[in-house]
Amino acid sequence: MNDPDIRKSCTRSLSYHGFSGPREQLLALADYAPEDEAADVYGAGGAVARLEERTAALLGKPAARFFIKGMTAQYCALRVHADARGTDTVAMHPQGHIASDEGDGLERVAGLKVVRLGRYQPFDLAALQAVEEKLAAVVVELPLRRSGYLLPPLDELRAMSAWCREKGIPLHFDGARLWEAAAGYDVALTDLADLADTVYVSYYKGLGGLGGAALVGDDAFIRRLAPWKTRFAGNLATAFPQALSALAGIDQHLARMPEYVRRARDLAGVLASDGRIIVHPVIPHANSFQLLLPGTPADLDQRHAAFAREHGVWLFNAFTESPIEGRSIAEVVIGAASDTWENGEVARWIDGPSGRADAAMARPRQNLTLASTAQVAGCARNPISVSDPE
Repeated sequence: MNDPDIRKSCTRSLSYHGFSGPREQLLALADYAPEDEAADVYGAGGAVARLEERTAALLGKPAARFFIKGMTAQYCALRVHADARGTDTVAMHPQGHIASDEGDGLERVAGLKVVRLGRYQPFDLAALQAVEEKLAAVVVELPLRRSGYLLPPLDELRAMSAWCREKGIPLHFDGARLWEAAAGYDVALTDLADLADTVYVSYYKGLGGLGGAALVGDDAFIRRLAPWKTRFAGNLATAFPQALSALAGIDQHLARMPEYVRRARDLAGVLASDGRIIVHPVIPHANSFQLLLPGTPADLDQRHAAFAREHGVWLFNAFTESPIEGRSIAEVVIGAASDTWENGEVARWIDGPSGRADAAMARPRQNLTLASTAQVAGCARNPISVSDPE
């Protein structure tokens, strides 16, 4: 689906921050490298040190440590908590990235055991209180991507934080999209990060960097990461390109996160007016949401590729199966690319020029046809609401 040649030929995109090639990106990063700054050596000094200091300040934590790979960071954090607590058991959501997307690496590589809480919605305090095993840490992914970029209610999150502190259990935020989550909650980054003992953040998702991540916490936690970072092969000879791109992303996108959230909610409202499309959640919790579209992933892949070739517009990175028969999931992630389009234009790209099924099917070369006539008719007879119980 994510054909690099087709994508390279596109001049506009629905999601993220638009397109630029390696040469353009590297030239832009030169502006963030002082002439007298030496490169970091295995993560020490240079742009990496500047990034760590800035990240710790943004999140209101004493210290930060840069990692080239997010899962390396997460494994290290949870191993540190496990060592300190004398148990290898951690609690997290089954739809969370750590539990569902890493080939069972938490168990097979990090040697940890998982208590899975919840099913689709973010778990709550009651689910946490029902755990009888001793826990090394509680992990909350903000937002919960696989369930539709969902955030737990802020009061519930605060209650879980208070309970963990009362019990002496470290609360760890899988905050790959923490920058976006704070904007979705409409709270300061420092206030959100203060709820957790340790926080992981990514630099390449909402901030658009080349890669890399960080862990933040108190000084003792950051010191204890060092041996685990080595054990998990997390040290590069130098990482200044990733660090410079992260600093650029902070400057260019962090202040715009509330704007991206507003745009996501506006677009979701427009798309939800088409009865063929299920928007989940109806009001996005942050800057991202899911579309449940009529069709199979293979069929939608073909239609998407044809549309991208003809119009130079890249809409979705992937289509995946959904629990609803006859529908597939696509993701919308609002970033700076939204500067180049209007909501009505996006609706026409997806639904057809007039928004009517016959118009969409009658002009297959002018829009991304998302459903066959039979599928559209079936949806009209049997509408499926995102508010239906799971």
